[in-house]
Amino acid sequence: MNASDLKGRAVVTLSDATKVGQVDETLFDAQYRTVLGFRVSSGVFHPNEAVLRSQVSAIGADAITLPNPSALNHEDRFPELQGAVPLSKVVGTKMVTPSGELVGTVSAVTLDESAQNVVTYTLATSILDRMRHGQPQVGVGDVTSVGAEGIMIISEAAAEAVRAAGK
Repeated sequence: MNASDLKGRAVVTLSDATKVGQVDETLFDAQYRTVLGFRVSSGVFHPNEAVLRSQVSAIGADAITLPNPSALNHEDRFPELQGAVPLSKVVGTKMVTPSGELVGTVSAVTLDESAQNVVTYTLATSILDRMRHGQPQVGVGDVTSVGAEGIMIISEAAAEAVRAAGK
């Protein structure tokens, strides 16, 4: 599942069958490996709230379900979300090798079926390269470190695989 596909998905409570908002952002841990929660928008005049991923009952094709409205709260009231990184900041992160070579820039994040863990990062390419070779992906295990300034260090082996895929 592409993490960006969650944006705009309805958030519904099971206890009273009410739509309480829609996903505005997916929030990741500081090392971009797991989903910590979601920022939920409920309208122009309402402040965004958040829900922890652990409080989500299910993530369906059309809605994310919560057990009840109390699963939502102000983001700053969840210590687990302190330091969380929104998807909008993960996209655009530069991938660099230990030797300092820029391999590419993250254009998408793929999650596992349960939307709990990051599986791969897709790198941005030109439309011509996408048509010829597809979009290169880097597995989460190939990322050796993540910096606060929008840089990921990936293994030389992963960089070589990306280069080979582009030929």
